[in-house]
Amino acid sequence: MRRFTFGLAVLSVMAGNLSAQQPPPGLPSPRVQNVFPAGTRAGTSVEVTVTGTDLEEPEKLLFAHPGLKGEWIKPPTEPTPDPKDPKKTTPPPKVNPAGPHKFKVTAAADVPPGVYDLRVVGKWGASNPRSFVVGDLPEVSEKEPNNDVPDAQKIEIGTTVNGVIANPTDVDYTAFTGKKGQRVLVSCLATSVDSKATPMIEVYEATGRKLATSRNYRESDALTDVVLPADGEYLIRLFQFTYTAGGPDYVYRLTVSTAPWIDAVFPPVVEPGKPTPVTLYGRNLPGGQPTEYTADGRPLEKLTVSVTPPGGPAAVTQLATRTHVEPTCALQDGFGYSLKGPNGTSNPVTIYFARDKLTIKTKSAGGPDAAEVVPTPGEVAGFLARRGERDWVAFVAKKGEKVTIDLAAERIGASGDFFFSVRDGKDPKRDLSGDQDDDNDTLHPSGFYTRTTDPAPYQFTAPEDGKYLIAIGCRESSYLNGPTAAYRLRIGQPLPDFRAVVMPYSRFYQTGSAAWQGGTQAYHVFAHRTDGYIGAIGVTVEGLPAGVTAQPLTIGPSARWGVLVLDVAPGAAPTTAAITVKLTGTDTASKKLERVARPASVVWGTNQPDQNVPVLAKLDQSLIVAVRAEKAPFSIKADIPNAVVKPASGKDKEEKVNGPVIVLRQGDKATVPVKVSWAVPEKPNVTLTAEPLAQNQQSQPVTVQFAAQPTKDKPDVLVNIDVKTSSVPGTYTIVLRGVAPVAFAKDPTAKQKPNVPAEAFGTPITVLVVPSALGRFTTGPLPNNTLKLGTSTDLPVKVERLHDFAGEYKVSFVPAKDAAGVAATDVVIAAGKNEVKLVLKTAPDAKPGAVAGTVVVTALYGGKHPVTYENKVSFTLAK
Repeated sequence: MRRFTFGLAVLSVMAGNLSAQQPPPGLPSPRVQNVFPAGTRAGTSVEVTVTGTDLEEPEKLLFAHPGLKGEWIKPPTEPTPDPKDPKKTTPPPKVNPAGPHKFKVTAAADVPPGVYDLRVVGKWGASNPRSFVVGDLPEVSEKEPNNDVPDAQKIEIGTTVNGVIANPTDVDYTAFTGKKGQRVLVSCLATSVDSKATPMIEVYEATGRKLATSRNYRESDALTDVVLPADGEYLIRLFQFTYTAGGPDYVYRLTVSTAPWIDAVFPPVVEPGKPTPVTLYGRNLPGGQPTEYTADGRPLEKLTVSVTPPGGPAAVTQLATRTHVEPTCALQDGFGYSLKGPNGTSNPVTIYFARDKLTIKTKSAGGPDAAEVVPTPGEVAGFLARRGERDWVAFVAKKGEKVTIDLAAERIGASGDFFFSVRDGKDPKRDLSGDQDDDNDTLHPSGFYTRTTDPAPYQFTAPEDGKYLIAIGCRESSYLNGPTAAYRLRIGQPLPDFRAVVMPYSRFYQTGSAAWQGGTQAYHVFAHRTDGYIGAIGVTVEGLPAGVTAQPLTIGPSARWGVLVLDVAPGAAPTTAAITVKLTGTDTASKKLERVARPASVVWGTNQPDQNVPVLAKLDQSLIVAVRAEKAPFSIKADIPNAVVKPASGKDKEEKVNGPVIVLRQGDKATVPVKVSWAVPEKPNVTLTAEPLAQNQQSQPVTVQFAAQPTKDKPDVLVNIDVKTSSVPGTYTIVLRGVAPVAFAKDPTAKQKPNVPAEAFGTPITVLVVPSALGRFTTGPLPNNTLKLGTSTDLPVKVERLHDFAGEYKVSFVPAKDAAGVAATDVVIAAGKNEVKLVLKTAPDAKPGAVAGTVVVTALYGGKHPVTYENKVSFTLAK
């Protein structure tokens, strides 16, 4: 499957490069590299070591749950008495101010098991998050030497071992004692704790006979289980797959237990707010029954439980789960679930929300004749029950009806590369769509890589009234079947909507927040549009601390992303705060859509920035802004009131902008003064660039060029904005980024201060693109193109609406100067209508002959910007 092959390809490159990756050059920004141990038991405390860069003067650890606290363990600074000789003292140990740092982490007893964000808060700001797991079993740290059988670390069943693959050839042995018939699960978390490790685990009898092996159970996490054949001691051998990498970034959490484990939930989707029985498939399920299904060759049990999913508009448009969430699954909506057993709590899993009424298939249809007709619009939850089979679903549609078909499997955490095709209900061999397979689309080519093996949403147009079939298959069906090969299928009308992801601007490296007084903090906001949603999306921020304001941001029509800029006042007080980014749009029925952006971050970056090499990213549980007392070296301000608009027609005069928004028609241009102000005496040259509005440079709706670059002698420059004639009308936000070499050293008394690149973001420039036309119009003709004196005649005016404009058009007739005696009363093409009749009247004493005039149609774009169409008409006045 793609996620395995792609992940291995990326990791094989990263294993050599990223283990020695240096932080990007620039001003300090706290970055956490690794955390050990990567978790603890609820109700206990543990000493945690954190390494990274720019971690001087730590204050605390900040967690995404209030029941988790992290206190910095300050190293001793005073000499201590020598216990052998009280007259002598031992000097304090030398400590690197940047770390590693030790913290006392305390987890309250009521913290639910799961994965939580951990950040370091210190002098330079708040770091990127690292995953920290709270469990409900006793925990120990790996004890070396444990590289051979005689040195195996002995633990009891029901224990978690926190360890590190210290080098490429490091092999860690763990031993436990069990009883015959016990089903013992061996889980090794790696991806789930932001580790670079790709661990393989093997379970042996004391005699050396191998009982089980596992790797890549889910991403790089490993899981296997064994039913112990006899009382006695058993060994676990853990190592880095292929023995090619290791080091402090290769941490793991090895758990040996008889606690329940959930491999799959069916149905994987439920209707919001509706109590629903779901069947858990897994291992050691309390009261579970045997099934015919397996996962990685291990038999699965099943247990039916009732879940009550959240309800309400806010809850059902979020993904609230205590698990590691990859970008592939990050745009779905759902909630977390775990099962409490007598020997511990299960792994947390995600159950997703259906968008329409749900049909649950209790068994798959092995052929077209067995296909169940499902109501539309609606959703279907099913799985491939037997190897090598396809599942079939039927629906009814009328001729010309457009039906959206969306099949999700990988996006809901299922295994397998799924595809489908639409078939004729009368002749199932007649393929009406061809195989709909991998969706190559991605939310961002490098920063948040959501490409999936699921098919892209497909729009089917029914050629006639009747029944149609959907054949659902999986490329790995020769060995993959059962509830782990589940899918959700939506059939119905488009439901235009959007979801969003927000992450720190430095999308090539893991980073947090370091906002300096008088400076800016920037975030990427990625908008995922579904079912053809093309409207503009407004972005706002809640929870900002005093002195921090959010600049306006609109993600333009059909655009995928924008840059959110926070301005930090020169006197803003140092603080660290969680903020919420909200997005607002309007659906086709003019209903307001409000969505909360999902925080995300880079887990491991790349040494090849700006090369569209995807980084490893994940969803976070919070978005943090940290203000610090350092002064930003420079700022960038756009002088919008003095911007000048240059109309494309050339007929109108240039004019200054009136208001905070620059209104341009398709083809228009504008010049905007921009000024750089320095807070450092050197006043280094600044290089300005504009953040792209689209991935492809050729498809940019608005292009930006700089007449010059700012220098200390000429800090004012002009920015030229050019709106393409093909630009989709709507609001766009242009964000300018400046980079300058600034002399800086962390020690303010240092004599040598090397130049480092510092960045700032300018005042966003908001551009409203007004269309040059809101419709294609036709007028007339008049009967015989003749109008008799003293009579009136209808002149038809028809419109083909453009740019989804649904408002009204004002239609008037302006006679030529020599057309005395001809007039018409203004009329209106009503909202949603496409035709009107303009009544032309002539006076009895009008002069016969050829007459000319102009039909003028005016509409208001956005309710305030007039768009005019003119069409010359001529006819004959006759007695």
